[in-house]
Amino acid sequence: MKSRNLLALVIALSFSTAYAQNEEQVLNSDPIDVDGYLSEKQATDGELEQIKSEIRKQKNEVQLNKDKTKSYNELSKTTEKLSDTTEDYLDNKKSAQKDIAEYNAKIKCLMEENPGKDCDKYVRNRRTDEPQVQQEVQVQQAAATSVATASASALTGAPFEEIKLIPYGGATQYNGKVEQLEAQLSAGLRLESNISTRFSMGMGINYSTLKTQDFANNSFSSMNFGNGYQSREIQYKSMGIDLYGKFFITKGERFRPYVGAGLGYNRSTSNYTENDPYSTFNNNNGGFYNFGNEEFRTSYFSGTVMGGTEILITKTFGINIEAAYATGLGNSVSSQASKNGNNNPDQNRLRELGTEIINAGAMSIFAGAVVIF
Repeated sequence: MKSRNLLALVIALSFSTAYAQNEEQVLNSDPIDVDGYLSEKQATDGELEQIKSEIRKQKNEVQLNKDKTKSYNELSKTTEKLSDTTEDYLDNKKSAQKDIAEYNAKIKCLMEENPGKDCDKYVRNRRTDEPQVQQEVQVQQAAATSVATASASALTGAPFEEIKLIPYGGATQYNGKVEQLEAQLSAGLRLESNISTRFSMGMGINYSTLKTQDFANNSFSSMNFGNGYQSREIQYKSMGIDLYGKFFITKGERFRPYVGAGLGYNRSTSNYTENDPYSTFNNNNGGFYNFGNEEFRTSYFSGTVMGGTEILITKTFGINIEAAYATGLGNSVSSQASKNGNNNPDQNRLRELGTEIINAGAMSIFAGAVVIF
């Protein structure tokens, strides 16, 4: 029994020794590649390993530089955002500090019994006892006036920068050597533009009319007809165009006083309003006087001097007040009569009256509107 156990132990030890030798042989054998062949062992030395180490080091540095570049880009973006948010923060901080200071100043003024001038904007209603609504209306009106003023003062003075349309009307009195007559209607329309900030030029049309009695014929009629006949009525009409210039003494925000002068060409007509023809015997020369349908027309030049002021209400509308003096220049340019003066004494009286009015000094007071484009 013992001998059998000893034999089994010897056999086991022999098998273990053979297995260990075989395993060591397999581990120490040359490596086999994927194709089943033995791979050749690569040669190496210290220099090659140093080169490989340097390559690995440079690859690591390249990757490191890429990571650093990416990080700097992100840092630049976050710095820009930080700058914007910081600017907003400082602006909001200043605005809040200003509002707080304004509030503190207002409270201080309201608490004082005798506030100074610096507190007027806070305690104006308490001083004047004006309702808040009225103050707001005044502020709005002042703002509108300021806007109109700023717009008017913003003009550069370039020619034709400001165009005005001026319709006007008023009263005119003719002071001649014999006659003193007053126009029933005197009106006109002007179109004007600036040449500079102080000087403007324009052109206009004017119309006037008046009526008077033929007083010279009154004595003649009473001698021939008795007291039943009254003198006939004469109507005088004048229409003209004129060119003028204005010099503004001050270019104010609301009031614009000026002086000016102009030259005009006029056409006037004188005739009787009662044109029923009739005749009467003249004892002095044995002939007949023919009445009715007499008319005298003439053209003449005139000169005008003026002075007045423009009063602006808004930036595009205002009123104009003006005084003017006009008179005819020299004799009539042309004239035409419907009757022969030698046989018609009324024709001569129309001519004399027309000439009297033309050479008279015409004093006028006008008021009109100013529309600015």
